Amino acid sequence: MTRANLQLTDYDPEGRPRVEDLVLISAPLSALLTMELHGAAAVLELTTDDILLAALGRAIERTIGTGVVGVDVPCHSTGMQPVELSCAAPAQLDADEMLAGVHHQLGATAVHRVVRGVPDQLPAESPSPVLFVTGEAAVERPHAGHLLELRASRQGDVIALDWWFDARSFEPYTVAELADQFPLAMIELTSEATPPVHANHELALAH
Repeated sequence: MTRANLQLTDYDPEGRPRVEDLVLISAPLSALLTMELHGAAAVLELTTDDILLAALGRAIERTIGTGVVGVDVPCHSTGMQPVELSCAAPAQLDADEMLAGVHHQLGATAVHRVVRGVPDQLPAESPSPVLFVTGEAAVERPHAGHLLELRASRQGDVIALDWWFDARSFEPYTVAELADQFPLAMIELTSEATPPVHANHELALAH
C-alpha cells in the first residue's frame, strides 16, 4: 500500500523556523505508562525508541491524517538519519507492521546513534519536518530548522516528552492534541502487537 506524504502543519510559512519561533508543550508519560513501555519493549524484543517513534506515527494519524512524514534521528555517521514514518490507522497498517517498519529503519543505524547531542549545523538541504531525540541529548534546548521536535528523556520514574513546535506552522491546540493522543497510541500499539515483532514480520521489513 502506497501512502502519500502528509501535510503535517496547519500553515506553511516561508523559511525554516528559528529557535525563537519554537514553543514548548511538556506532556510526560505517567510512571505506570513508563513502566509499561519498558515492559513492552522487553516482551516485543524492541527498543523503547522503536515504540515511541511508532506511537508518534499513530498519534499523527489520529490527530492530523494518514500519510508518510519525514523524521530526522541524530546519528554519528551522517549527522541526521532520515526515517520515513508511516502515519496510519490499524486498518491500514497493523501494530506489528508499524513497529517492524520503525525497528528496521532505526536498527540500521543503531550503532551510529548520537549519545551527546544534535549536530549544531543542519544539512544544507531542507531537513525533515520532524526531529526525534531520546536520551541525554533530549534535555537540550531545541535547534532551529525542524517544524516539530519530540524529545524523550528519562527523569526519575517517568519519561518526559517535550514537544517543541514552530508557532508559525502549528496552532497550539494541534500539538496539544498530538501530545494527548500519544500515550493512547502507544497503549494501542503495545497491546495489539505480537511478540517478537521483528521476527514474526520479516515480510513487513522488506516493504
